[in-house]
Amino acid sequence: MSNLAGKPPLGQKTGKPKNGTAKGIKHMGRVKMLPCVCCGRAPPSDAHHCKSDGMLRDDFKTIPLCKLHHQGSEGYHEQKETWEARYGKDYDWLDFVKNALGVK
Repeated sequence: MSNLAGKPPLGQKTGKPKNGTAKGIKHMGRVKMLPCVCCGRAPPSDAHHCKSDGMLRDDFKTIPLCKLHHQGSEGYHEQKETWEARYGKDYDWLDFVKNALGVK
């Protein structure tokens, strides 16, 4: 429910944009049930959308990261260069995720 300004009540988050497909959202749910590719921390994980030059946001190009390695002090979004020096490019983990999920 929203107010006259079209905003949700205070303290409530708005829903995520409806730009993902049902299959993409289901895939991300499966990715979140994998351990972090950096440290092996048990799920649930965040589904990190991989970045590369010219790559559009794609729900099928996600890897599982714990909060620390996703958005924390050692995270991709906080220290991208350091993260890549330690773990490589995020999209290099996509084949690992496909194998873990049994996706062809």
